[in-house]
Amino acid sequence: MFDLTFILLMLLNLFINLALFVLAMVYFFVEARDVTRASRGRVLLVSFLIFAASVANALVMRYAIVFPKVGDYDLNSSYNLVINIISALITFFTSILYLRAGQGLSKKGGLPGSFFLDIERNSCLQKIDWKLVLLPTPVLVFWSFTWFALIPPEPTELALASSPEWNSWIVYVYTFFSASILAPVTEEILYRHFAMGLLARWFGSSKPAVVINIGITSLIFAMAHAGVVTEDWIKIVQILPAGFLFGWVNYKKGVEHAILSHSVYNTLVIPISSLIEHFFMR
Repeated sequence: MFDLTFILLMLLNLFINLALFVLAMVYFFVEARDVTRASRGRVLLVSFLIFAASVANALVMRYAIVFPKVGDYDLNSSYNLVINIISALITFFTSILYLRAGQGLSKKGGLPGSFFLDIERNSCLQKIDWKLVLLPTPVLVFWSFTWFALIPPEPTELALASSPEWNSWIVYVYTFFSASILAPVTEEILYRHFAMGLLARWFGSSKPAVVINIGITSLIFAMAHAGVVTEDWIKIVQILPAGFLFGWVNYKKGVEHAILSHSVYNTLVIPISSLIEHFFMR
C-alpha cells in the first residue's frame, strides 16, 4: 500500500527544495554575486571538495561495501552509482549558489554567515568556540535516546537497505565520512547558512524574528529526514530539537560552528543509534 503521509512529505520537501534553489539563484544574481565576488575562489574550493567527497562516497557505496537488497532498494547497483554521481554534480553547482547567496543574505540580515568566506574581515582563522560547538551534543543524545525509548521506531525499507551487511574498517570509515562530514556540511550550508540567511533578509534580526527564523528552518530540516522510520512524525519530533540548537549555534557564531556541532552530534549518535536498534527495534 502507498503511504500517503510519506508521499505528501516527499512532495512538500521537493517543493521546498525547488523553492530554495530558485530563491538562491534570484538572490545570487540580484544581490550576492557582487558583494561576494572576493570570496568566489574559496566558494569554488569548498564546492569542489563537496563534489569530490560525494563522488568518493558513491564509489565506496558501489564497490567497497555490501548493502542488502530490500524491496526495490539496491544501493550496490550501477543505477544507484549513476544517480549519486549526478547528484554530486548538481550539488557542486547548488553549493556555489547557497554559499554565495547565503553569505550575502546573512550579512544583510544581521547573521554571522561564514567567517571562512568573509574576505574583507580576513577572519578565516577565527578561533572556534568549542563550548558552543559541544553544548548541543549531550542534550540531543539524551533526547534521542529518551524519545526512541518512549516510542520505539520501526525502520523503513530504505533505512534497512542503507545499513551495510557486515562490519569492517571500511564500513566504519564510510559511516563516519558520510554521517559526520558530508551530511553536516551539505545540510548546514543549505538549512542554516542559506535558509536562515534568507529568512533573516526577509524578517530582520530582532529576537522574535530570530525565533521564527530558527523555528521555520528547523521544521524544514526535520521534514527532510522523513522516510527513515515508518511513522515519520516520530523522526521529525526526534530531529526538531537538533534544528533549533544548530540554528542557535549558527545565529551566534556562523555556519562553521553549526557544521562542527552537527558533526560532533552525528559522530556520537551513531553508537547511540546502534544501542537503540539493539534494544528497541528487535
